[in-house]
Amino acid sequence: MDIIKLPNGLKEGFTHGGLFHADDVFATALLKILSPEIKITRGFSVPTDYEGIVYDIGGGCFDHHQKGRRIRENRIPYAAFGLLWEKFGECLLCGEDAERFDKEFVQQIDWSDNTGEPNMLAATIADRNLTWQDEPSLAEEAFDKAVEYAKEILEYRFH
Repeated sequence: MDIIKLPNGLKEGFTHGGLFHADDVFATALLKILSPEIKITRGFSVPTDYEGIVYDIGGGCFDHHQKGRRIRENRIPYAAFGLLWEKFGECLLCGEDAERFDKEFVQQIDWSDNTGEPNMLAATIADRNLTWQDEPSLAEEAFDKAVEYAKEILEYRFH
C-alpha cells in the first residue's frame, strides 16, 4: 500500500465526476471527518502531478476499478470507502470497534457498489443524483448535499 500522510495533512482530494455512488460519497464524508478543511474536486481524469489523495479514480491504492482489485477474506471486494476505511478507520474507532464497523457498515456499501446488489442506504444516496429534468449546474451541489448527509450518518455512528 502506498504511504499516505497522516489525516491532518490531507488538504485536497480528487474523485470521479458524473453520477455519484454511496462508496465515493461515504469516502468523501470520511475524509471530511478526518480533515474538515479538505477541498474535494470531482472530475474525469486526475490532473498531472496531483498531490492530494485520489480515490475511486486514477488507478491508485484507493481506486477499486482496476485489474487485480483487492478482495477481503470473506470475498467482499473493496470499494473506495472500504479502502479508505482500512487505512484511516482506526483514527476514528479503535481495534474491534473499527473492525465491527467495517463488517456491519462499510462492507455493505462496498458490496453494493461492486455487485449492484440492492442496499437501501446506497439507494438513498443514489436518489440524490440529478435527474434529466434538473439543471446540470446543480451537480456539485447535489454531491455536496449527499456528502453532508453521509457525514451526519457517520458522525452519529462514531459517537
